[in-house]
Amino acid sequence: MSAKTDYSGLSWLKFAAALLVVANHTGPLASFSPLADFLVGGALTRIAVPIFFMTSGFFYFRKLTGDPASDRLRLRRYLGSIAKLYAIAILLYLPLNLYNGYFSASFGWPSLLRDLAFDGTFYHLWYLPALMIGIAMLHVMYRTMKPAAVMAVACGLYLVGLFGDSYYGFIAGSDVLTGGYDVLFHAFDYTRNGLFFAPVYLALGASVARKPQAASRPYAHAALFLASLAAMLAEALWLRAGEMPRHDSMYVLAVPAAYFLFLWALPYKGPANRGLREGRAWIYILHPLAIVLVRGAAKATGLQPWLIGNSLIHFAAVCGLSVALAAIAVRLPSLGTILSALRPNAKSAGSASTRRS
Repeated sequence: MSAKTDYSGLSWLKFAAALLVVANHTGPLASFSPLADFLVGGALTRIAVPIFFMTSGFFYFRKLTGDPASDRLRLRRYLGSIAKLYAIAILLYLPLNLYNGYFSASFGWPSLLRDLAFDGTFYHLWYLPALMIGIAMLHVMYRTMKPAAVMAVACGLYLVGLFGDSYYGFIAGSDVLTGGYDVLFHAFDYTRNGLFFAPVYLALGASVARKPQAASRPYAHAALFLASLAAMLAEALWLRAGEMPRHDSMYVLAVPAAYFLFLWALPYKGPANRGLREGRAWIYILHPLAIVLVRGAAKATGLQPWLIGNSLIHFAAVCGLSVALAAIAVRLPSLGTILSALRPNAKSAGSASTRRS
């Protein structure tokens, strides 16, 4: 594979996942059908962030050499790059936080530390500290445990997270269990975080990196993805009908759905595209800003019935502006340098608001 060849299937998959995140925060079908909007904007979109984690796990763990010193250096550089990106995002959304009253009378160091470590200082930024925590956890676990044990622990953590999220209604009658989760919810608002949500998806990506032959049956993986996705949507409807979720971001069947979608996309290679590769991350980071700008433009021009009142047009406008802002960000040298440490090494690509938030 040449130095200019990339995992284009994963690049396009992450681009689509970024647009799904926009859909989750804009409710594209809310004007037409609450049920359809839940299925698309509420349930389908829940495979987007798992895809981000899985690809990160794949690209990070495939680069490790097994040499402790070299791998520790790789970890420090990777976490440092994410931390820089997180710091930029925090500063970018600082004016909106000020406007929204983030620094109110209830604000203090405990709440700031909780947001920095788990919840994010803006509603979508939780992903970056979750990635840092998840990568660091798995890096240590793979050094001290067998891969099967790592996967078992990651699945166990996800199970704990489920009962603090979409399956919370099943423990609501137990004072002991709800009391235990109440303790957790003093440290963070959601179990959808780097401790309980990220590890299983990062571990799945790492497992594929260790056994690349797992991605050799794209048609079978496509069929398995569609079957898992249908079952996940049924799971979401079942939980919703029973009023079980505390926060509907974690589903059992999202795990196989995201996994088989990842395997389906993995074998497809193509010319490297820096704009696509780096732009998808900026779409994720910048789309809340695009939401604010679209709403502001609608009010300034009197186009609220279209740009705000019509949910599908609103979604399309936010997507378009997010892509445009991402294209600008990609062309800023300092930002591109930060993302370069997070992207795959193309030369070795052939080797081992509706604000749901």
